[in-house]
Amino acid sequence: MRNIGTVKLLIIIFVLNILESFIAPHLINFYISLPITFLVFSLAIYNSNRNSNPLFAFLCGFYLDLISSSPFGLNAGLFTMMSYVINSYANTFKLFSYIQICIFFAVSSVFYLGFKNLIIGLDNFSYSVLFVSLFFNTLLFLLIAMLRYYFPSMSIKYD
Repeated sequence: MRNIGTVKLLIIIFVLNILESFIAPHLINFYISLPITFLVFSLAIYNSNRNSNPLFAFLCGFYLDLISSSPFGLNAGLFTMMSYVINSYANTFKLFSYIQICIFFAVSSVFYLGFKNLIIGLDNFSYSVLFVSLFFNTLLFLLIAMLRYYFPSMSIKYD
């Protein structure tokens, strides 16, 4: 995802939004919420060679708001904030290990889930979902990082 185009990213977000809508009802029975679209967008911004424009992040979030029937501006604002954080600390992330980066993305996904649940409705807000999702997302990211590190043939090669 290092040099992914805008159209490809929007298509990936569309497909992952559909996938997330099918997976989410099954995972919530185990108190797990996995924001796949948010994480893929964050990964695309993180792996990008250039700093992304805040307007680009806002429009991608607004596009996700349109296709996911969430309140307008919710994903747009959160995508813009995540893009700002990643672009501001791009040089600092180079000093971090894989474990620290995995923990950062897990905590940011829980922040996204908590903020989204607060905006959509307080009746659905659950601390147990946040804590279990933090644990699950951290383990998932560590597993992906370990697979990439221990099995380099599975990772994507860049030019």
